[in-house]
Amino acid sequence: MKALTRLALRVLSRVARPYLNSHGLLRVKKIFNKSALEWQPGNETVLVLAPHMDDEVIGCGGTLALHVAAGAAVTVVFLTDGRRGGGAQSDTAAAALADTRKNESRLALAELGITNIVFLDGEDGGLEATPSLAGALRAVIAAAAPDIVYLPFFLEEHPDHRAASALLLKAVGGTSLSFRCHAYEVWTPLFPNCLVRIDATIDAKRRALTHYQSQLAEADYLHTSLGLNAYRSSVLAEGSCRFAEAFCAVSLAQYLELFQSYSGVA
Repeated sequence: MKALTRLALRVLSRVARPYLNSHGLLRVKKIFNKSALEWQPGNETVLVLAPHMDDEVIGCGGTLALHVAAGAAVTVVFLTDGRRGGGAQSDTAAAALADTRKNESRLALAELGITNIVFLDGEDGGLEATPSLAGALRAVIAAAAPDIVYLPFFLEEHPDHRAASALLLKAVGGTSLSFRCHAYEVWTPLFPNCLVRIDATIDAKRRALTHYQSQLAEADYLHTSLGLNAYRSSVLAEGSCRFAEAFCAVSLAQYLELFQSYSGVA
């Protein structure tokens, strides 16, 4: 592991604890895991940044369903159009795939009770090269006025996932915007400081994922994502929890400080 990564994780663990305690988060019961806390989603105003269609369900679908059940207003923002999934294609096939994945996302999110969806149509596979999206994202954030923004953690292996943090940095630059960042895991397990039980919504998450047929044709994301959720449950309530989602939950200022420290972005 990079020395810089180890440093980022140490800083994260230190700065997050007082923040999480101040928002009513509870320590998990396993004595060996004192770096993570359990949290119950409520009726906060929520904005979700998903680089691709299905990232939002894999990373935080169960948690989003809990938010909705508690009366939260949830908006999902897809940063790319997904047209390059599955490898190189003709422009016609790519456009058809983009339409397919947008339709799948509407069906998937309906299973979670979410109907407010924004498509920014960035370049799939090249999100880092499309900083022009920052202005559009800034407008979406300002309109939604979220209490919490969910996004992929900046240590994710996929370049589009990492680019979501850089895009957020550009979008909030020079503004007074302030909210909590709950970074989620998709491809790369993160070092969590926040865990959410999703036993009550795991069936909804499973149903939502099954709507992403064009994604599931490439790999069994249903198996792998639910397997990760099962693993995450191991530190909650001495085995009574079966599925959980894991997050890095800190303030916007702390998240951007961590991201900039790690990436060297000014």
